[in-house]
Amino acid sequence: MGIFSFIKRKTKNKSIFCGLDSSGKSTIITFLQEGRFVEHVPTMGKNLTEMEVQGVHLTFFDMGGQSHFRKMWLGELDNTKCVVFVIDKSDSARFAEAKVELAKLLPVIQKENIKLLIFANKHDIAPDVSLSSLIETFELDKISNFEIVEISAKTGYGMTDAFIRFYSILTGQTIKKNSVAKSISIYNNQGTPLTVQGENDDSIKSTQFEGGFLSAITAFAETKINSSCIKFQSEENGTFLILKTENFIGALLWNDALEIPIDVSEEALKELLDHLESSKVYKEPESVPLLVEQYCTNIL
Repeated sequence: MGIFSFIKRKTKNKSIFCGLDSSGKSTIITFLQEGRFVEHVPTMGKNLTEMEVQGVHLTFFDMGGQSHFRKMWLGELDNTKCVVFVIDKSDSARFAEAKVELAKLLPVIQKENIKLLIFANKHDIAPDVSLSSLIETFELDKISNFEIVEISAKTGYGMTDAFIRFYSILTGQTIKKNSVAKSISIYNNQGTPLTVQGENDDSIKSTQFEGGFLSAITAFAETKINSSCIKFQSEENGTFLILKTENFIGALLWNDALEIPIDVSEEALKELLDHLESSKVYKEPESVPLLVEQYCTNIL
């Protein structure tokens, strides 16, 4: 379950992920599989990933982005339904190079009526680079068959929305994005609050001063890592789920209005805490609010 609970394994609908080296193709695919950021070494040649989504088989080809591997891209377009071209929007010095490589694919994409989906990655580094500027720089307005989405495979920004769009392009079907929390708050392992994200931060913050909730956070701060989830009931707001990892304590607010099982929300909280740990953001606690805010685009 969790934010990517609709993804299982195995597949047949074919797509290829292209883009320059270090643009983030492998990181994106892994995030879609596991719901967390994982660093990668450069892809040599191509890698195949298979998954099953709501009974539909999907096949991803992760194409190496180094110059000597790019000649393989065209040869992999046969029987492809969607080309995902990944742009590192933080590296404007390589926009011209990326534009040239995309242009090599366009004649076949247009002739075979292959869907083109642009992932503008690394939004966490370059939020000021707008989609309109990318469209102009890459002359995408001259292409009739494309869509473009901003994402960050490191922070999680926009990843669920991007995958929903990708899945729709491949299959013509839609996946409903459910909110799994009314709010999420993150503390360090000593119980010091770091950030709160939610629909109504003021009411959530006031709830967190309830004695039982504070006691639960304090108790977790004083204990070793515990994989079990504790629950604190707020009469006005719902049920808080509280989990602890090595460096963080997370609290998620669930209630009946979300219309999802509480264990789905619990799994989403686990995934977020795992994401924070794997990103090693505990070394820079001032970065936690941005990371959580961007990741929460998937679950709130």
